[in-house]
Amino acid sequence: MASHHDHLFQLAFGDPEHAVPLLRTALPATLAKAIDWRTLTRKNPTHHGRRSRRTHCDLLFSVRTDRRQTLLLYVVLEHKSKSHRFDALQILDQVTAVLRTHRREHPRDHFLPPVLPVVLHADARPWRSPHNVRDLFDLDRIPEALHDYLPSLPYVLDDLHDVPPERLRQRALSVFGLCALSALQYLPAAARDERAFAAFLDAWHDIQEQAHRIGAAGNGRDLFDALVDYVFATSGLPTPVVQRLLTRRFPDPAMKNKFVSTAQQLRNEGRAEVQVSTLLRQITRRFGKPEPDVVERVRNGAPEELDRWLDRILDAASVDELLAD
Repeated sequence: MASHHDHLFQLAFGDPEHAVPLLRTALPATLAKAIDWRTLTRKNPTHHGRRSRRTHCDLLFSVRTDRRQTLLLYVVLEHKSKSHRFDALQILDQVTAVLRTHRREHPRDHFLPPVLPVVLHADARPWRSPHNVRDLFDLDRIPEALHDYLPSLPYVLDDLHDVPPERLRQRALSVFGLCALSALQYLPAAARDERAFAAFLDAWHDIQEQAHRIGAAGNGRDLFDALVDYVFATSGLPTPVVQRLLTRRFPDPAMKNKFVSTAQQLRNEGRAEVQVSTLLRQITRRFGKPEPDVVERVRNGAPEELDRWLDRILDAASVDELLAD
């Protein structure tokens, strides 16, 4: 299941209207100028690697260069407690899967399209992973004659960890893009302290208000709702506190109703998470460790399905019987 961070990122920047300003300011200037940004199109993020193993990109776009060459932009959000040394290898796996899918879909093409990985890192800690697969090899101990034969795949890193708010504001982003990035980068650090949380809302209220007005006009309502959901879901403060602080800054009655609805939804989701955890634990005790497809089905179960499966768990003779319609 996608995290709240991934969901907001994909919803905001899956739309070319918001993706283009982000990518234009993230790529090296010479490369950004060589791209016809009017041609940016979102692609299917699911791809098949070796032995048809499925992989899923955060975001994948197709765009044309000024030489009419197709370029694939693979964009990933890294929002975690720390980077890992072998992140570049994981990116290489994803790029290879994208290229394999291209070969299946275009068997008569004589050339592969260039794929440019772009990593957006939003976190309070710096990104410490090597920026190229080649850096994962101990080059000092490998004969120099072998260096040219080692795989090399650098990626573009857009690291926000030490970017002050005023510099982020200077990037030519859309309102929703700036609103999403400010939430992804600065909200988690303030999410557990009421004063810090209130200060975050104050610092970005002008952008949030603009996003609210755009959403109220019908252009981006779903995205603004997702921003509100993200604020509630990632805050470590009690839900009534978050609701009170938001209502103070957005006194519009419609927004107050939205905050009440979101708070109730989160309470329901919290109950669902408990049900999923309980059911998976009981399946493991009765039938052994569940297969990945069983885990996925349980995690995606509707509330009424979870209730039904919990009622059946003591009597079902197998996992198939438990999850039967």
